[in-house]
Amino acid sequence: MIHIDLKPEPPDFDSRVRQPGNAFLSKTPTPNSKQWSKNNYWSRCSLQLYQAYGGICAYSGEWFSRTTASISVDHFYPKSTHQEKAYEWDNYRLTTQVMNGYKGDKIVLDPFEIHDGDLILDFPSCLVKPRNDMSPAEKSKAKATIQILHLNDEDQADRRCEIIMEYISGNISRSFLESKYPFIAEELNRQGLYDRIKEIIKLPSYI
Repeated sequence: MIHIDLKPEPPDFDSRVRQPGNAFLSKTPTPNSKQWSKNNYWSRCSLQLYQAYGGICAYSGEWFSRTTASISVDHFYPKSTHQEKAYEWDNYRLTTQVMNGYKGDKIVLDPFEIHDGDLILDFPSCLVKPRNDMSPAEKSKAKATIQILHLNDEDQADRRCEIIMEYISGNISRSFLESKYPFIAEELNRQGLYDRIKEIIKLPSYI
């Protein structure tokens, strides 16, 4: 996870999402899950959200294809407890259904508020870790974020390692890494490892 700048809301967002959503809330101030599902106006902007953030998942810091992973509009502040934010563009984070399922209604570090380097990528393990000099409270929240989002599960760590191996082997360029895997790219750059990563992570001898 790296810092993400809030993108401007689409010109038609107010008329297509906010207005009908708030009209629903004025009649049903505390909706149940079924009522939310029937009034999921946020789904109308899912493609715009994907395009605005270049297909980069807010939580993994990796690009995903719309053909292989469904776009999911995460309410950073859960709509179950923050109804007033349910139809607000600045409360939406682009992610996948899988990652959104991990987060659920839990509060994690906000990609809009964190600084690059708050969550670091360890090499060669490819595991995500909190910044060393965080306060105990900050470190506790960072560790909870990593656990909630399953950032260090085997599949996610292995995927990061595979991407780095692809870069080392020359199959993908630095510009591709920066555009599609900005978390990995930012950490290589921040740690000054672009020129030394081949010494840290060795290619198998048969490659």
